[in-house]
Amino acid sequence: MKKVLTFAAIIAASLSIVACGSNNGKQIDSLSYAIGADLGLNLSLGMKDFDLDREIVINNIQEFYKNGDVEGEEIMEVRNKIMQYQYTVLMPYMYAKRAQDMLGSDQPDTLPALPALYNEEFTREEVSAMMGKNMGAAVKGVDAEINMKHVLMAIEDAKKVEEPVHIDSLMRMTQDQMNSVFQRHAEEVRAKAEAERAKAMEVNAEESAKWLAEVEKQEGVQKTESGLLYRIDREGEGAQATADSDVVLVNYEGKTRDGKVFDSSYERNEPISFPLDGVIAGWTEGMKLVKAGGQITLWIPSALAYGENGAGNDIGPNEALEFKVELLEVNP
Repeated sequence: MKKVLTFAAIIAASLSIVACGSNNGKQIDSLSYAIGADLGLNLSLGMKDFDLDREIVINNIQEFYKNGDVEGEEIMEVRNKIMQYQYTVLMPYMYAKRAQDMLGSDQPDTLPALPALYNEEFTREEVSAMMGKNMGAAVKGVDAEINMKHVLMAIEDAKKVEEPVHIDSLMRMTQDQMNSVFQRHAEEVRAKAEAERAKAMEVNAEESAKWLAEVEKQEGVQKTESGLLYRIDREGEGAQATADSDVVLVNYEGKTRDGKVFDSSYERNEPISFPLDGVIAGWTEGMKLVKAGGQITLWIPSALAYGENGAGNDIGPNEALEFKVELLEVNP
């Protein structure tokens, strides 16, 4: 059987939407139909043994897609419960089922009984609802205009498929067509992401340069040959770092140019120690400009920070940064 791309691959790629002709001559939204086909075929084939309540599953898919929050506490709790179900109920069942298949006895009555798929904690109705919510969250997580009518159409079509070999003849899209849709959209999303990144690099570089130029005008701000801006906010009287291998103990707060705090040892209520050759270049240079017991503010150009790559969700490419640092100790 040809392998249809998994729905996880759709989510990872954040696919967008196209239209494709159906086998009955009417237009269907191919991405929505392919998503529904993946869900429906999982219900009909991959989760056949579960005997889930399809009505509950489908109702929860629709309800979550309409009103759910893909980053909310409800779906986090649902996914945690699904994980518990997998470990405590599903895995013992699968091991026993595999053992039965390996024995292949002609006398089924002589084989050990399979563990129950449901119990008082995980009833058929509850598991069906959990699976439906998780599927609904997956659909909602796609960065595209989804036609839920066509998602449901595909789930209904997949209900007729009892063997993988019948997929192409019973569904309105073949497996090859679904693969083509997924791959085409993955390419489109990659291209879109690259264009957005290029734009962000350009905008951040321009805005960071303007910001640093304004900072440089502030009273007490000095500039090094590398372009690092700094201001001594409190003179220290202790040791001063001189080598990149020196280890410093600091409290600090890091901000983006719009004032958003992205990291803070103050919030963790715990200072941090590190060697100067283990941090960004702006810190390596900046920590040699103040003595222990002092406080310094650093405005770090992107080239001395995280450059074109940025860091995490808060620091974009070509983003200049601000750090307020208290130097507590210096250890050669």
